[in-house]
Amino acid sequence: MEGPQCMKCIHYQVTYDISAPRGCRLYQIKSAVMPSMIVKQSTGKECPDFKLREKKKEEKESFNDPKYWKD
Repeated sequence: MEGPQCMKCIHYQVTYDISAPRGCRLYQIKSAVMPSMIVKQSTGKECPDFKLREKKKEEKESFNDPKYWKD
């Protein structure tokens, strides 16, 4: 798929509607196809408001920490 990847955008949402599971909060779109495709069909341009979602940094607990080991 060319253009912005909606699933990596901060505006993308899952609607849980069986007939329209993909959505865009910004443009208030719910559809069966990716919202960026709807924007491109409507405006003729790639989605101008794509913003990459920041990945959550998962801090994994280290079991090598001495507090878990008894002397």
